[in-house]
Amino acid sequence: MVITESIGKIAVAAFVAGLFWGEAQAQTAPSEIQLNKLRITNRAQCAVDSDFPTESAFIVVDGYNAGKLVHSLGKNIGGNADEMSAKGMQQFRISVTRLTKIIVNKLLAGQLPLLPTNLKTSSLAGYNDIVKKCEGKTYCPELNGYLAKIWDNSEGNGTPWNSLDKFTGAYFLKMKKADRVACHYVKRFSPLQEHLNSVEVDKAVLQSIAQAVSDKDKYLTDCENTDSALDSRYSITQLDLRIPNSFDFRAVGFDFWNSVKIYLSFAWRYSNIPLQVAPQYGALFRSVALEESIMMIPNGCKSIEKPECDAASLSMNSLRELAGMEGDRSEHSKEVPRGPEDDVVNRGARGVNDDFLGTRSYEDASDWVENFRKNYVSVRGSMKNRVQSAIQFMNIISSSMTPMELSEFVKPLAFAPTYSSQHRDELYSLCTEARLAADQRIDFMRTGIDKVQQLDVIKKSFEGSRVSLADAVQYFDKASEGILSYCDSLERQNIWNVEGYTVNKTVLNSWARELLNIPPSATIDVKPMKFGASLLVWDASKGSDPGNSICASAIDCSRKMIKSLVDLYAVAKYADAFLPINSTVATPDIFNPYADLKACKVYDPWYQTRRANKRLMADLASTALFGWNALPLYIDVDFKAPRVTSLNQLIQNGVVKFDPKIQKEKMEMALLADFGPLVGAPCAVSIAPDSAKEFNFYAFNGISVNYCRIREGGESIGKSPGDVQAGTPNSRSYCGGCSINFVGVAGGSAVSSGGLPLNPLKLGVYLFRSIHRFITAKKDKVNIPRVQMVDVNKVAAVYKKYGTIPDRCVPQLSEGVDCYQNLCAAKAADFFERYTGKKVKDLEVEEENSDGVNSSAVTRSVVIRSDYCNGPVRVRFNCYDDGKTFKTYEKFGGLYGLTKDCRDTIGQNIWGN
Repeated sequence: MVITESIGKIAVAAFVAGLFWGEAQAQTAPSEIQLNKLRITNRAQCAVDSDFPTESAFIVVDGYNAGKLVHSLGKNIGGNADEMSAKGMQQFRISVTRLTKIIVNKLLAGQLPLLPTNLKTSSLAGYNDIVKKCEGKTYCPELNGYLAKIWDNSEGNGTPWNSLDKFTGAYFLKMKKADRVACHYVKRFSPLQEHLNSVEVDKAVLQSIAQAVSDKDKYLTDCENTDSALDSRYSITQLDLRIPNSFDFRAVGFDFWNSVKIYLSFAWRYSNIPLQVAPQYGALFRSVALEESIMMIPNGCKSIEKPECDAASLSMNSLRELAGMEGDRSEHSKEVPRGPEDDVVNRGARGVNDDFLGTRSYEDASDWVENFRKNYVSVRGSMKNRVQSAIQFMNIISSSMTPMELSEFVKPLAFAPTYSSQHRDELYSLCTEARLAADQRIDFMRTGIDKVQQLDVIKKSFEGSRVSLADAVQYFDKASEGILSYCDSLERQNIWNVEGYTVNKTVLNSWARELLNIPPSATIDVKPMKFGASLLVWDASKGSDPGNSICASAIDCSRKMIKSLVDLYAVAKYADAFLPINSTVATPDIFNPYADLKACKVYDPWYQTRRANKRLMADLASTALFGWNALPLYIDVDFKAPRVTSLNQLIQNGVVKFDPKIQKEKMEMALLADFGPLVGAPCAVSIAPDSAKEFNFYAFNGISVNYCRIREGGESIGKSPGDVQAGTPNSRSYCGGCSINFVGVAGGSAVSSGGLPLNPLKLGVYLFRSIHRFITAKKDKVNIPRVQMVDVNKVAAVYKKYGTIPDRCVPQLSEGVDCYQNLCAAKAADFFERYTGKKVKDLEVEEENSDGVNSSAVTRSVVIRSDYCNGPVRVRFNCYDDGKTFKTYEKFGGLYGLTKDCRDTIGQNIWGN
């Protein structure tokens, strides 16, 4: 569903948007910068976060279409076209950001209702019916009419919401504050987007953030800044939603962003906001395809749309490969790409939050946008050309001859009395390409081509075509059937196995050479062989004039027909990202490759946590069995993660979904025999009959000799000619070693103690080993989810106060709080500021509270002075686990006024004392 035309009525409160930013500035100290806390995550947490809605997003704007429109106007009226174009692009950029801000604020204030993503759980009967009617349509007047009533009501029509549809309070957010959006034009990527560049916070990271805040004008400016020096052709704007901590945005976030996208596409053509920003060009802007000119990208690991394991999500997210410095277009530009699903399964682990897209490598953020957009437009143009050429040729050949007639035209050329080398090459190319694309017995591509005709996104490309997609595939099937029978006969005649002839494989079409790994031809233009006059021409009256030939012969026509279907098959792999006229703005997860990996179960961010817990239980069980006695045995248990071996393609309702085929988790077990107690030598042998694992002997530093032999095997299973998969591998290992190790020393103590049945030292060492392995596993900085929050303004304040970031402040600033005596005190101060809305002026940690409990206990208290009231306030709270766990008392938030004025302010003076 899309909104691409104006309904007609223009109504919006123009002054509202102009007041929003001024109010925000008045409420904020001039030295502070309006940015959300930076959420610094590792790989595992980034994968976890992909399932949650983002509170920060980038809007990437390409002003080309708007600039081109205004430039044409300038030329027509005799004005300065270049100057008008530059002004038009600037006003287009500002129109987009202002309209987006207004829509976001309307939603957050409850002036616009949320439009649900999941229609199955939606109670909006009217909306549900319209969406179903509009599904697959580029323009839907029913949806526009529905949204027009909602928009007019948000402007003050006064119509009860439940008379428009079954709207209840659940569809309105109703946040009190008028402006909840911080909007910045990004001049240059910097530490103010450090979450895109770091997975862990340290002193250096904090200092770079503080320095960036002090130079903020170098990196950011107001998103509606009209400075002509700002690039409006390629620009990127950062939107930060200021959501109260008490509000559960996760519950409604995906519906929120879905609503933003729908209202934005509608209001761009219906409201008068673009006209307010650009009185001269606003009317023209309505004809600009907004959805083709902008993208919304999550700023970090969270998402705008919930990731799914389907072709639409994977192909859209593959756009990240075009956003890097090198702009890797190789997969998208291949003649026969493997598709995004192959990349997800086989690419494996990759970096994240390490600026892998090279944002900081550019002097200006607009240069990064330019690189991204140019790569995107180039690939998209190539794919559209392939589809249009394929459709055009299938229309021409199907209107000129039937598939049976085409194969009959091929027959005399296939069974000629004599063959020249070029003739043999022509037939070899035809038969090879027909085998690859159409032969069900080999099935390199045949099944895939048959599936293409079921895809809605390719069907839409045939709208307006005389030939439908189904007709084109049917023509291909019937023509190929006759051609393949000729090829079978030619192979039986061995026409390519003759003395003095060598096949010239470079005459194959580029898609076939790529599929067969044949190097490209040194000849730029390989012309098809002519067998008299061209079989198909553009204009019969022009005969053999240059450029008049469509195909030189029946062989040439057949090869072009095959190539047309191959092109449709190839483009279908990424069609959802490049082909359709978008109904709403695209929202790819550019900065989080683990969104795809988690959605398709290729990466499980919680597996290492579960593995550590399982290993601990297994180690404790082994300790209980063998740790207390003199038996020289130990069982080592580990677990091999489940692995996605392939993604099975399913087509449901015209769209491709993927079903992960998973090789289950495998338990790996090794038996260790420690000979220390028996032979007096610190030697041991490990046998793992079902895995290729090496046992960790936990040796002391010193001389050691170890040896391992690992054998691995497996089998390949051919399910069909085109589907060969590896079977479950089998492995075994044999390890031996002599070293001074914990296990051997502990076992040896049994001998020295006279063979007592109880060996306390060995028990202790085995227990130590179990706990040590568990703690070490939990410290995994990559695969155990970890998150740190950084408030850039607090970091800047600490840096300004001390001239550096003191070491003691690093843990506190990494938790998003200010720097005080300890992390517990810092969290108490942060809670006080959020609870009262006032800044802490002074904080004193009470070494011993009224109960006589010192500050190292779970229950603690601090005394705070602020402008909240006249006097100090005590805050009591529970804090433990090195400050990571913090909780205040429910009554009055744990606050107690130490003066009458403070008790009155808090509401504690029930008796007036």
